Amino acid sequence: MTGSMDNFRKESWGVHPTLDVADLFPPAIMFSIHSADPRSKYRGALKQMSERETPLDANPPPSLTPELMRQGLLAAAWDAVFHEVPGDRIALLYQNEGRQLSGESASHGGKAMASTYSVMIKSTEPPGPKWLVTRAAQVKGKAVCWCIPVEVEKGKTTDIKLTAQNVTALDML
Repeated sequence: MTGSMDNFRKESWGVHPTLDVADLFPPAIMFSIHSADPRSKYRGALKQMSERETPLDANPPPSLTPELMRQGLLAAAWDAVFHEVPGDRIALLYQNEGRQLSGESASHGGKAMASTYSVMIKSTEPPGPKWLVTRAAQVKGKAVCWCIPVEVEKGKTTDIKLTAQNVTALDML
C-alpha cells in the first residue's frame, strides 16, 4: 500500500488554493480546475444571454436597478462556464481564517486559533497549463471571479492564493 501511495505522489500533480478576501460575499466559493481557458466560453454565454435579454416590465421593483440586473447577467454568464463540469470536479473553498486571534487558550500559547479550512486537489490527469476557476461571487457589490492560470507538474503541489489583488471583475473579461 505504501508503494502505491508513493507512486501516486510521483505521478500526480496538485493544487492547494487558499481564499483570503475580507469583503467576499458569501465567504466561501465553489471552484474547479479547468484544462482550457474559460474566458471565451464566458464571452459567448454573455453575448447569447444579452441577445435574449427582455425589457423590464413597465413598473420594475425599485430594488431592481439596471446595475443590479447587469451584475446578475454577468454572474449568470460566468457560471455557464461550469455547466459541463461534473459535480465531482467542483470543490468548495472557505475563507482562510488561519491567523491568530487574541484570547485565552493555554493549548496555543495563550492565543486562540481561528478555524482553518484547507483544500488540496490531486490528479493524475496530464500535467501542463490549467486554470483555477471560481464561480461568480460579489466583492463590494460587483460580480467577480478568479480565473488563475497555473502550470502543474507531476510530483508537485502548487499553492494558489485567491486575494483581492488577483480577483477579476466580470465586466472586465
